[in-house]
Amino acid sequence: MKTKKTHLAILLSLAVLFGSLPSVFAEQEASTIMCDNGIVNIGDMDVDVQDKCGDPDSRGMNEWVYNFGPDQPAYTVIFKEGKVVRILEDTGGS
Repeated sequence: MKTKKTHLAILLSLAVLFGSLPSVFAEQEASTIMCDNGIVNIGDMDVDVQDKCGDPDSRGMNEWVYNFGPDQPAYTVIFKEGKVVRILEDTGGS
């Protein structure tokens, strides 16, 4: 019985892993974002990002998402202590 539970747990883990692969591969690291009022770089402060790009389309605790339209990539800007530490470009667009 324990073996069946172990196999089930492994299968569920693989299903979750493989089910999320398209989103993992759709994102890639970016070093900048071109916005209407300037270029956002790693190291910029959150207030500077907002000045350059405006309000994000969605905002989490330490990340902002900018979606510039269906023909453009969406960007996730990740902050630490108010500074940009990472920019992810979603090449799938949305």
